[in-house]
Order: sequence, then structure tokens, then C-alpha cells
Amino acid sequence: MIITIFSLVTTTSCTKDNFPILVGPAVTDPISVTDIDGNVYPVSKICDKFWMTENLKTTRYNDGTVIPTNLNNNNWSATTAGAYGFYADLAANNTTYGKLYNWYAAHNPKLAPVGWHVATSAEWNQLVACLSGSSVAGGKMKSTSALWSAPNTGADNSSGFSGLPAGWKSTTGNYSLLGDAAYFWSFDERNATQGEYLKLVNDFASTATNGATKTFGYSVRCIRD
Repeated sequence: MIITIFSLVTTTSCTKDNFPILVGPAVTDPISVTDIDGNVYPVSKICDKFWMTENLKTTRYNDGTVIPTNLNNNNWSATTAGAYGFYADLAANNTTYGKLYNWYAAHNPKLAPVGWHVATSAEWNQLVACLSGSSVAGGKMKSTSALWSAPNTGADNSSGFSGLPAGWKSTTGNYSLLGDAAYFWSFDERNATQGEYLKLVNDFASTATNGATKTFGYSVRCIRD
């Protein structure tokens, strides 16, 4: 009786006996992610999670649904649906800082590219803790760019997060704090009228978290699922 033995080899070269060779797919860390509009965002691994290192810019949810924009101030203040603006309605600010979404958009699971999601409060807290706590994490998350108003206290961007001071769109539709602060929505709700957010400011190395009325327009960062 002849017994035939097959050897399973995971290699990139043939064996001398010409046994079948199985080569698995290469496992690589992502260096970018592309949204449904074709915007490409750099990606960095920060504290064991893959984060976008630029603010979200998409005009559509990942199923192709258009997100409302160009709302007048009354409609912006009154809406309970997802919407966005960009600072002072200037295209150059959209290019540099991304969109300012209300919380209703940030809370939509389809806002992020497929396979990604808007950062949750727990994930923001984990990031801050990993970066040695709220008293210094802001400096590690802020870009050293001159786009920040002086003094850009503690900023060294050692995390690679590259936070920029995109300011906000207020509940009444006005814009403020460009150069001075960055506000990032969390996916989570604080209560019936407020969503959770994380803040970076020019004159502190710290981070702060709080709740804000859902019709503020803040930046959004996404994490890979």
C-alpha cells in the first residue's frame, strides 16, 4: 500500500518536491481611506486604532444619500436631520478644515466610509488616556501648523492626529473660532438636546469633553471598524 502525504506550505517559493504552495493575502496597515465622494484621507495608527488624520469632507452618506447643506440660519437652527456647512462658506476652508456637521449627521452610521465609523465617546476617552491624560493630550493631538493662533500651547503632534482649528458653526448658523479651537463630535448622545464632543484649543495643552446642542456644526473624525 502506498501512502501519499501532502505538505501544506505557506511560502513564496516552490519546494523541491513541487508540492502545492498556498500564499495568503498580505496583511498591511491602511495608509489612507476614501469616502464616497472620492476624498482621500491619510490614516495613522494611534494607540492601537486606525484614525483618519484629516477632518471628514463628504457631502453624502455612504449609501449615496445627499446630506443637506446651504440651510438658511432659521432652518439650520430648527433642523433635526443631518446637515453641514463649512467655515464662512468658503471653499478654501472646506479644503483645509473639512465640513462642520451637526450632531444628527455625526450620529448617522452611514456618515463614515464603509468599514469606518464616527469616533465614540469611549474611543475619544481611550485616546486621551493613552496620550497620558487630558492635561497633556491636546498638545499631542494638535498640529504644529501656523493655522493655529499663537500660542499653540503644548503642540507637538506627537500622536500624529494632526488636529486643526476648524472652529464651529453655531446653533444660529454663524461661524466662530477659526484658528482658535477644534471641536469634534462624538457619535454618542448626552441627552435629548445635546451630543457629546471633544475640544482642543490654542492656548491649552489639555483636552476637554462636554455636551453641546445638536445643531452646532463641528468637525468629525472617523476610526476603522
